[in-house]
Amino acid sequence: MSLRVRIRLLALGATVAVLVLFSIPLWVLESRSASQDVEDSATETALGVADYLSAAGVSDDLTDYVARVNDREDASQVEVITADGTTYGPALPGADEQASATRGDADQDGDDSGDVDGDRDGPFLRQSQVDVDDVTGGRLVRVEVRTGGGPTVVLGYADDAQVRSTLAARLFPLGVAALLLLVVIGAAAELVARRLVTDLDRTADLADTIAAGDAVARVPESGPPEVRRVAHALNGLAGRIDELLAAERETAADLSHRLRTPLTALRLDVEALPEGESRSELEDHVNTLERTLTAIIHQARRSGREGTRVGCRPGPVVAESVAYWQPLIEDQDREVEVAVTPDLPEVHASVDDLRAAIDALVENCIAHTPDHTAIAVRAFETSSDSRRVVVEVRDQGPGFGADAVRRGRSDRGSTGLGLDIARRCARASGGELVVTREEPWTVVQLRLGLA
Repeated sequence: MSLRVRIRLLALGATVAVLVLFSIPLWVLESRSASQDVEDSATETALGVADYLSAAGVSDDLTDYVARVNDREDASQVEVITADGTTYGPALPGADEQASATRGDADQDGDDSGDVDGDRDGPFLRQSQVDVDDVTGGRLVRVEVRTGGGPTVVLGYADDAQVRSTLAARLFPLGVAALLLLVVIGAAAELVARRLVTDLDRTADLADTIAAGDAVARVPESGPPEVRRVAHALNGLAGRIDELLAAERETAADLSHRLRTPLTALRLDVEALPEGESRSELEDHVNTLERTLTAIIHQARRSGREGTRVGCRPGPVVAESVAYWQPLIEDQDREVEVAVTPDLPEVHASVDDLRAAIDALVENCIAHTPDHTAIAVRAFETSSDSRRVVVEVRDQGPGFGADAVRRGRSDRGSTGLGLDIARRCARASGGELVVTREEPWTVVQLRLGLA
């Protein structure tokens, strides 16, 4: 998971957590408020009908009045039950029990009192207190009115479905606002993550450039303070690496130059010897030592000539190496196959290193297989996702063990440095050295990274 995705998820997760913690008490509060509002609406409607009954009593117009009240969209459903059991309006849940209680009260009280609630306050208060009962699917509001025919009950119904509808209507704008908040937070997190990741990507690109061998590259020190510190430290590290490599090269060259003085003295001593076979051998040894010192100095200062990012075309190097070994191959009567794909891309290796690696592999084939053994040298580009240029040297010899690839190890009586030279060349280019056995061939592949 990338850093940008993690920042977005962190911001959105924190926002969702806050919204959830905020929405729970808000939902409880709004649920209670919606329930109370619907109940108050039912109570208000029931009291309105009760006021009408207090003023007009039970008359022929009551049916039309109750119907008009129930037809209003903003009013709760009401039902009127007279003392004799006659009902006006729709049948509400729990209304049957209320009708039975009303008839019981009428039989008990009679017509001589006019005191509904039993507090002996006479006919001046004709309505009882509001009574709310829980019934199936909601709550039933009950108001009793003393009329000429006896106690009449007005019932108002607070439906739970209406409570849920009211709650949904109130929470919908809040939900939309929460979604908009998430979108805004996500956009802000994406903006911040993009700016931060851009600076980190630039710093990572520098690290990759340095790892590829370009110690001169530098990254702009911009962005947040922490990213600027990393960029500054990486720039300093790149400069320090460049300084250390230059000092190492110069030290190797200086040591080699210092050896020229005793070498010159040795040459003078050898030339002072009388003519003879011993003097010729010593002169040959001195010449060999001088050539070795010159090669060391040349190698130590090669990066100054070639630059930090080396590269070459492998096709001409392979052809040149095979041409160099061709006389010996013909002298040993070997069959040789050379197959080089034209227009191969440039690989991340110098001409000298690649030539030394190919020479080491071809020399191993010649030195450690019998005469007349076939050899094949090929160069091609892989077609896989990780592009590589493969330089392959194969022979029909008996092969060798896997330990022979390690430096200083050999099962053929040699120094064991040939395969190690090839392996170091492959790894320095970003590739690898692979040894396989494909009967009757022993295959050694230099898989080189592209420049």
